[in-house]
Amino acid sequence: MSNRWAEIAVAATGDEAQEATGALLTETAGCQGYLASLSAVTGYLPVDERLENTLLSLRGALALCFPDSVPEITLKFVAEEDWADAWKQYFKPQRISDRFVVKPTWEPFPASSSDLVIEIDPGMAFGTGLHATTRLCLRALEKQVLPGFTVADVGTGSGILAIGAALLGASAVEATDIDPLAVRIARENVAVNHAGDRITVREAAAPPAGTFQVVVANILADVILAMASALFVATEPGGVLIVSGIIESRAGDVQRGLVAAGYALLQTDTEGEWVAISARRA
Repeated sequence: MSNRWAEIAVAATGDEAQEATGALLTETAGCQGYLASLSAVTGYLPVDERLENTLLSLRGALALCFPDSVPEITLKFVAEEDWADAWKQYFKPQRISDRFVVKPTWEPFPASSSDLVIEIDPGMAFGTGLHATTRLCLRALEKQVLPGFTVADVGTGSGILAIGAALLGASAVEATDIDPLAVRIARENVAVNHAGDRITVREAAAPPAGTFQVVVANILADVILAMASALFVATEPGGVLIVSGIIESRAGDVQRGLVAAGYALLQTDTEGEWVAISARRA
């Protein structure tokens, strides 16, 4: 398992420029923290189908932040063993919403009685909660999932959204991912969160069989559009679909595609350049 992580180095000197660049790496790109050297700020991202869109968003954000001289981005790929320990120093407990807190398995957190704490060791899978799309989906789930609901998580990654749904009281969660590595890590995270009695994780490129009261898919605009009909079939009549992984410029395409598939749009939420859309099956 080598060459699965992208090392993104953005040229930046001086405290102010490096702080701004670091903020863009974490908030826009979703890097799990960053490291500043004398001449650059470096972050890491998993190599998956999101990477190209994420880099485009990062370049656009850098151009807006530094219009007079857009910083150079250097990209290289690193092996898992070179990256596995370095990123852990950046991943700290974070509050996602009024109720959700995401924390790494190795960090303590003084939770209150109302907190829903998700413990995540993302390994090589995407989804620590640091990326805007993950946060948007968790907040949308908090609005839509009621105790006893059934939920499908399509493209589960680290399993964070499936675990969040279970903590909200979902009685059964079916999670799928096309990547066998993500499936393994999601299963491990489900076990860590003691949710194995409610969450099933399977390797699959399509939504799980059956219908669900809530379906969530944090993937990509083109993938969402390609499987819009399959997502519709998986959504129970009257149920809700939550989709993200969508850059702002593609939100209109996805909205039109969901309406064409038979959904009624409910809400669109944004964070930075990223969008989450909630829609109901009539």
